[in-house]
Amino acid sequence: MNWLRPDHPYAAVSAPDGIQSSVHMLRDGDVSVTTIALSNATGKPIVTTVGDIGITLPLEDRYWDDTGDYSIDRHCNVHLFCGGTCSWALALRMNGRAPHLGLILTEGALADYSVSRDFVHYSNDRGCFVLHPEAMEFAPGQTRTISWTIFPCDSCEDFFAQAAERSAFIDARWNTYVTFPSETAVLRIRPSFRPSQDDASDAVTVNGIPAALEPDGTYTFAFTPSDDDPYTHDEYRDRAGEHTFTVRIGDRTVRTRLFVSAPLDELIAQRVRFIARKQQYRGQNEHLTGAYLPYDNEDRRQYYYAGDDKGNVVNDYNAGRERVGMGLLVAAYLRELDRGIVEDENGDLLADVSMALSGTMPGGEWQPLREELSDSLRDYRSFVERELVDVATGEVFNDAPRDNSYKRMYNAPWFAELYVEFYRLDGDVEDLRIACRIVRWFYEGGGSRFYPIELPILSLCRALEQAGETGLLAEMRDLFLTHARTLAGLGLHYPKHEVNYEQSIVAPAASVILQTAALTGDRDLLAAGFEQLRVLDQFNGCQPDAHLNEVAIRHWDGFWFGKRKQYGDTFPHYWSGLTADIFDLAADLMDDEDAAARYRRRATASRRALLQLFFPDGSASCAYVFPFSVNGERAHFADPMANDQDWALYFTVRHMLDAE
Repeated sequence: MNWLRPDHPYAAVSAPDGIQSSVHMLRDGDVSVTTIALSNATGKPIVTTVGDIGITLPLEDRYWDDTGDYSIDRHCNVHLFCGGTCSWALALRMNGRAPHLGLILTEGALADYSVSRDFVHYSNDRGCFVLHPEAMEFAPGQTRTISWTIFPCDSCEDFFAQAAERSAFIDARWNTYVTFPSETAVLRIRPSFRPSQDDASDAVTVNGIPAALEPDGTYTFAFTPSDDDPYTHDEYRDRAGEHTFTVRIGDRTVRTRLFVSAPLDELIAQRVRFIARKQQYRGQNEHLTGAYLPYDNEDRRQYYYAGDDKGNVVNDYNAGRERVGMGLLVAAYLRELDRGIVEDENGDLLADVSMALSGTMPGGEWQPLREELSDSLRDYRSFVERELVDVATGEVFNDAPRDNSYKRMYNAPWFAELYVEFYRLDGDVEDLRIACRIVRWFYEGGGSRFYPIELPILSLCRALEQAGETGLLAEMRDLFLTHARTLAGLGLHYPKHEVNYEQSIVAPAASVILQTAALTGDRDLLAAGFEQLRVLDQFNGCQPDAHLNEVAIRHWDGFWFGKRKQYGDTFPHYWSGLTADIFDLAADLMDDEDAAARYRRRATASRRALLQLFFPDGSASCAYVFPFSVNGERAHFADPMANDQDWALYFTVRHMLDAE
């Protein structure tokens, strides 16, 4: 495998006038060292800011190559961490098979990264990474150095072990990267060198506060975003949002990010209220009445655009497709209000959600909100059955009014899932029969070779069994079994979908196969599902940053679903929740209890990361465009369009309801 893509130069430097650069590379077997010297060639000082200097790192993270194809054996998923002197990169081969590539900074400090990408290949090319050193001051004639070592590694943990051997490395990890105002987050710090206990300048500090030395030689720092925490500064108190913590030991630094979410009960209640009041169409167009639509948070109004009269179709802002996530969330939340939520044995994500039991609600009482949401869901269901689903045949339409001029197979499983939620809410068996018609229509259209997102195999079959619909249960079981065996037979040879290859192709493969394995007890399917799990693993990051930790690599959703139409890494994006659900499902099927516990912890972290897309007032963002810039245009922002992100909260509520 050639880890470097040939269409971009390696370690090419861009810098302000007056800064000269030279690059030296030394290779010893599979280990190589790159050193970049940056020199002030003028007679005056030069002070740079982040972004002024860029160094290219063209790793082969794309879903095509010069042959017009791609290979998971010859391409990689790149996880970047630009957080001070202990910055690094980990490139995991897409097929999950070692060796992988590790890069550890040994001199200098990195602050961020940008992306330079060719839009000709749209969503299939993540682009060339551009590393940005931290802001620096150069005296006349002064030279500063950026240097890194590249080496092979077998896994994420092997990478961290080798990073500690090859550099003065600080391994700093939070026990949770998304926390709540009443919850304490603990940062554990493991330096690869021994800090001086006598020299104050060599003390281990976090934002200038001494960390506690533990008996095992590690250091800890506790953060609780509340008034009574002794480590909390005024600017952190009772504030939801992103917070930065810098670990410093002498001249070595690690900058980590933690996100404080609004209390989960309030966050979800405010979000469903926002959907019902501000994102449900009640205007003059009879075809859209009752629809849940995208919402522009800047203009504070609903948004709908499906194309023009010249045949130019725009699907990602219409009234169907992914927007059904809002209906799923409202339906699941109503179930939650009716049945109550209890803390699961793992103290998982919704441990604080108890409004159904306590009656506490932000801005009002429990019963009025329930009535409001019931009315909203009733109107949405009327819209769906009028414009998007033929309940007699199971056909699912791409948009209102019953428009299937653009054929899309992803849509049907989502609406089948919606009708399963309707059944679980109202107990009407006809809802399950409609769901089965939708599934039947999906398979009649070639669904058994498709990689569907969120096909409700277990939830539908369990509901059919509960309802005593044995005939439909047998039919659905056979359809799902054929589908799972087909995908298992294809193995890692994934057909192209809307993107050539992506996390939401591998996740559906794992989901269909593992759900069917759980349904049938088929051991061959179980083994095939675990093979998919290994490949899915490679997408998730292990960086000490709320935006990146257990967040799957995606890099196009802001363009297709956002207002800014900006390509670039979307960290987080709600489809990361697909991976979380697979981790939990796989854990249920594992014989190794320790491995299962690890996957459940990772699932919790992945689900929590998605809360960064939701804000205390009930507004939301479809994607966070993470890089410093994309093709020179500043990024690192939450897109102002609320569109399809509510799948994330649906995953959260559903997980707890299913755990009861």
